[in-house]
Amino acid sequence: MLHANDAEKACREITLSLPEYFGIQEANDRYAEGVRNRPTFGAMLSNICVGLISCEIPFPNNAIIYWMAVRKEYHCQGIGQALLKYAEAYCVKKKCTSMTVETLSPAEKDPNYRKTYDFYEKNGFVPLFELNTYGPDFKMVYLYKQLSSN
Repeated sequence: MLHANDAEKACREITLSLPEYFGIQEANDRYAEGVRNRPTFGAMLSNICVGLISCEIPFPNNAIIYWMAVRKEYHCQGIGQALLKYAEAYCVKKKCTSMTVETLSPAEKDPNYRKTYDFYEKNGFVPLFELNTYGPDFKMVYLYKQLSSN
């Protein structure tokens, strides 16, 4: 688990490498502050955090992926999948039986966020519902995964 300062620094640095995903500065600042107060895990290569996942457990049985990203130059190398598996194991130890995540809906036809949706689907998440959480311009999809203690 990363120290709060390291988690915030890594979140800000990773965000900068992905402007096509993180284009709203107020949201970026909110997430960078938010990872300070949540269990946050990093993928380290040569003392550089190349990927980050931050979770919260608002209810005893469910974990939420609060923020997750991998630096652009490290995409499609298994880092995101490894981070997800690590976070899942952590959440199972905390007695969570499910995990949820929110991302931009495929209905928005954004090619970058379609990759995000496909990543979660490939890793066992299924869609639950869509909402316009952040206003009419952003249809979000909520995804669910049953966690296993195996």
